[in-house]
Order: sequence, then structure tokens, then C-alpha cells
Amino acid sequence: MVFRFLIVKFDFKTPGREDDDVEVELKSKADYKQKQSGAAAGKSVAQSKDDERLVLAENILDLLGGTDNIIDVTNCATRLRVNVKDKSVVAPEASFKAIGTHGLVVQGQSIQVIVGLSVPQVREKFESLLKFENLL
Repeated sequence: MVFRFLIVKFDFKTPGREDDDVEVELKSKADYKQKQSGAAAGKSVAQSKDDERLVLAENILDLLGGTDNIIDVTNCATRLRVNVKDKSVVAPEASFKAIGTHGLVVQGQSIQVIVGLSVPQVREKFESLLKFENLL
């Protein structure tokens, strides 16, 4: 009785009660497999995530003032902790949010970039960028 009341009173859409202008399309198993193989032909999900993390690490490095401004890097569960030489060259928090991080915490020369649960992978990319720049 409760469901009937809610459906009648609020016009909740249930299977078979969709609006007439919405066309329901049934897919076959062959359609599904074709769509999956098309996605597999491009980059895999792991590669695209890896590329996203590399771009994020590059952007964070730029906003922190480049490799010359970095002393050391560590991380905790969600934050990339970076000690910098000169905190005046570090971009404002809005710039960090614009590239996809969740925020920035500044405590003296210690900068914490709030990345999220993917911070270990971002740190790995960040450190590889630091090593690459030092080789040049």
C-alpha cells in the first residue's frame, strides 16, 4: 500500500511507467561485447589513470615552484607533504583546487597538498619527475 501511494501521489517512474518520449532500448549481448572491445582498443583504464596522475603530479610540481624549490616529499593517507625552500613562490590554494586537488595546507616551509586516496601513486609520479629533472 505504501508503494502504491507513493507511485500514485508523486508519480514515481517504475519499469513500464516511463514517459512516452523516453524510448527504452534493449541491448543484445553482441552489442555489449562490441562496446567493450571498442573501449579496450583505446587506452586501458589503468593507463588513463596513470596518465591522469602524472599530469596531476606535473601540475603540483609547477605550482610548488618547480624542482629547485623542493627539499623533500612524503605522504600520509590523503596528503602529499612537501618541504619547500621558499614558500613565497608557491601558488595560492585556488590554483591547486583548479587542477583537481582538494586543497592546500601551509605550515611554515611545510606544504600539504590534499590529493585524496590516490596520493601514493601521485607521490610516485612526483618523485620520478624530481629525479628526471635532476638528471638534466
